[in-house]
Amino acid sequence: MLNRFIQITLLTCLMPLLVAAAEIPDYRLKDLGGIEHRVSDLRGKWLVINFWASWCSPCLAEMPELERFYQSHKANAEVWGVTFEDSSKQNIVKFVRQLGVSYPILGYGQDPLTGYGQVKVLPTTFIIDPEGLFFHRFEGPITSQDIIDIIPDLAE
Repeated sequence: MLNRFIQITLLTCLMPLLVAAAEIPDYRLKDLGGIEHRVSDLRGKWLVINFWASWCSPCLAEMPELERFYQSHKANAEVWGVTFEDSSKQNIVKFVRQLGVSYPILGYGQDPLTGYGQVKVLPTTFIIDPEGLFFHRFEGPITSQDIIDIIPDLAE
């Protein structure tokens, strides 16, 4: 009898977690070259999704920091830059090259809304864990160290 009670209690407690796991958004956008990127393709890695625009000076200040993080932690993490731009694709490509950004720039000409929450200010950065679940949100500019400090596997 007690054993049955424990089984039912465990099932009741775990059911919401199983349902939540089934509802992980598979966020997907194309990069400037037309290649589709999906969160589900990155299972096992941390994902940093940064929303930015070229007219946003705090965004520009943090892009070299995101590039530094990307170069240092490619084995465990990916960075996506999601653009909120009205300018031509050629201008965005030129702009990104001038900044020396090599991580994927996504979202040009697409609706950049995310299943991880609304973007109310730029820059906004979402940290997604290796299972594809929302982990942390930054509003405003961040540094490479801010990301390292928040991700348990990377903190030194």
